[in-house]
Amino acid sequence: MATVTFEPGGTTVDVHEGENLLRAAIAADVQITASCGGDGTCGKCRMLVEHGSVESRPSSRLTDEDAEKGYVLACLSAVRGDVRVTVPAESRPSHAPAPGSGNRRVPNALLSAEEHVARVPHDPSEPPVTARVLSLTAPDLANNCSDLARVRHALRREYGINDAAISLETLRALPDVARAKGWTVTAIMAEPGDATPAICGLRPGDTSDRQFAIAVDVGTTTIEAALIDLFASETMGQSAEYSDQIALGEDVITRVIAGSTAEGLEDLRRRAVTTIGRITERLCAEHGVSHDEITSYVAAGNTVMTHLLLGISPANIRTAPYVPVAATFPWTNAVESGLPGGPGTQLVTLPCPASWLGGDIVAGVLAAGIPWSDKLTLFVDIGTNGEIVLGSKDWLAACSCSAGPAFEGRGITHGMRAAEGAVELVRVDTETLEPMLLTIGSAKPLGICGSGLVDCISELFLCGALNRDGTFQRHDGSRIRERERGAEYVLVWAEESGTGSDIVINETDIENLMRAKAAIHAGIDVLLETVDVEPDAIEEVVVAGGFGHYLDIERVMTLGMLPELPAERFQFIGNGSLFGARLAAKSRGLLARAQRVADMMTYVELSVNASFMDMYVSSLFLPHTDLHRFPRTEALYSQRATIRTVG
Repeated sequence: MATVTFEPGGTTVDVHEGENLLRAAIAADVQITASCGGDGTCGKCRMLVEHGSVESRPSSRLTDEDAEKGYVLACLSAVRGDVRVTVPAESRPSHAPAPGSGNRRVPNALLSAEEHVARVPHDPSEPPVTARVLSLTAPDLANNCSDLARVRHALRREYGINDAAISLETLRALPDVARAKGWTVTAIMAEPGDATPAICGLRPGDTSDRQFAIAVDVGTTTIEAALIDLFASETMGQSAEYSDQIALGEDVITRVIAGSTAEGLEDLRRRAVTTIGRITERLCAEHGVSHDEITSYVAAGNTVMTHLLLGISPANIRTAPYVPVAATFPWTNAVESGLPGGPGTQLVTLPCPASWLGGDIVAGVLAAGIPWSDKLTLFVDIGTNGEIVLGSKDWLAACSCSAGPAFEGRGITHGMRAAEGAVELVRVDTETLEPMLLTIGSAKPLGICGSGLVDCISELFLCGALNRDGTFQRHDGSRIRERERGAEYVLVWAEESGTGSDIVINETDIENLMRAKAAIHAGIDVLLETVDVEPDAIEEVVVAGGFGHYLDIERVMTLGMLPELPAERFQFIGNGSLFGARLAAKSRGLLARAQRVADMMTYVELSVNASFMDMYVSSLFLPHTDLHRFPRTEALYSQRATIRTVG
C-alpha cells in the first residue's frame, strides 16, 4: 500500500501501488476538475508532485517547463510509493480545499480473479467434463474383444472407472477414431459424481492438453462468458454483450409471456444460444482455440433464463403458486443445442432452488465462499433482478425482487453496460456542480454504467442538487437545465464526450434507479425481519453485479440501497454468477457443492409478504423515509449543507 497526501488540506488516502492518481483523488473526496474520463485530453487535472514519485505518461497538455517543475496530469499518473501532491487552484472547481481532512480509503475495488478464488477452499477434483487419454490394445486373433470393451478396460486400468455409459453417436464413431492414431484416443468424459460416468465423444490421438470450457452467466440483460483452459486451470479471457432476447422483452415477466407458446419458446432459446455462440466464437478466435477442443459449457442463470436456454417452458413460474418445471437439469449435447463445439461437448446448468432464485445466485454464493464461512453474511446480487441471500455455512435464507435493468445501463437515457468508455466513478463539486469522472479504460466518455449512475445520483443528493424524492432542486447552474421531459444534469458536454453529444442524467433516469434501489433495500429488510436479525449483526456484505471495476460502498449506502454498516464489512466481487460458473467448470467437487448450496436455501416469497410493499414505499426516498436509519449519510448531508451555506 502507498499513502497519497493532497494539499492544501492534508487529506490522505491509502491506495495500492500503481493506482491511478485521479482515482486516488476521487477516493479521498478531493475535488478536481476532470471531465474527459481519464484519457488526458482535457488537461484539467494538473497536480504538482511535491514529494515522492509518480509514473506519468507524457501529454501535449503539459509543457516541458511544467514537467520540469513537477506538474503531472493525475489521470495519466500512477502512484509509486508514498507521495505528496498539491492541487493548484486552477484544478479545483470551487477554488477551495476539499472539505475535511484525515485518512480515507479507496472505494471497494473489484477483487482480482486470484483474490476472488482464494475465498473458496481449494478443491483438487477434476472438471465435471474432462478429456482422458486412453491407450488401447490393438486387437489380434488371440484378443479379439470389441472396440468398446477395449475402451472400458482402459478406463478401468488407467483411471479406476469401472463402468461408463456411451451414446449411440459416439459408438458409431468409435471404430474409425480408435484406428486413426494407432489405438490412442481421447475420451470426452461426463462425470457428474452422483451418476454413472458417460463417454460423450472421442478424439483420435492424445489431445488431453487441449481441453477448454466456456463458463457462462446467462443474464436477463447481459450475457457474459469466460474461456477456461482446463489443462492449465486458468481463465484465458472473457467477453460480454447484450442478450438477443431483449428484442422480445427487457424483463423476466415479458420473457415468460413471450415463451408461453412453442414458437416463442424456441425463438427465445435460439436467441440465447446465438448470443452465447457469438461470444464463444470471439473468445476462441482471440485465443487460438478450436471449437472441437471445447469440452463443456457451464451456465448459470436465473430460473427463467435457465428454462429458456434449455427450451423448457417457464409459463407456470409467472402465476401462483410459481412452479418451475425443475430445479436441477440434465446435461445435454451442446452442439445439438446450437452451440459451437466438438464431439461430446456438454451443456451443464447450475441448479435453481426456486422460481425466482436461480443458478446465478447459487454460483455467486459459492464464489463468495459463504458455504465455508462462519460469518453471518449478506449476499446481494444487483442486476435486472435483485437476489438476496443471508446466512453462513450452516443455513441460508433468500429472496428475489425485480429491480429492472437500470443497474446494467438499460432504461437510462445514456446508460450502457460496464464496458470501455462507460463512466464508472463520479464526484461533483459542492458549489459549482462541476463533475470529475473516470471511465472504464480511461477512454472518452460514451455513456454511464451502474456504478457511475449510483455515484452521480448520490453526489447530486449530497450537493443539494436533488431533493429526497429524486427531483432536481437547484436550477441556477449551467449543468442543470430544463427540457421538455423535465430537468436534467449534464454530466459530460458534447465536445468532451466520445459520442459528440451531451451525456445527461434526467429525472426519469433517477426515478428508475430509485425504484430499483428501493426494491433491493425492501427485500433486505424483509429478509432480516423474517429471520429476526438486526442489520448490525451482519458481519460481512458481499455485493455482486455487472458494475465497472469499482463500486464506492459509501455512495451505495448514501443512495439507501444497502444497510449503513462499517465500510470494511463490504466486499464487491463483480459478476459472481460468472465466477461461480468458472469454479464449477474447473471442479466437479465445487459443482457438487453448488447443488448442496441450492438444497440449503430457504426461499422467502416477497409477493405474498405483507411487509414488502410498505418497506418498498418507505425506500423510495434518498436514502430512506427515515433518515435516522442512515446516520452517517445524515451527518455528511448536513456537513455538505454547511459548506454550501458558508460558500
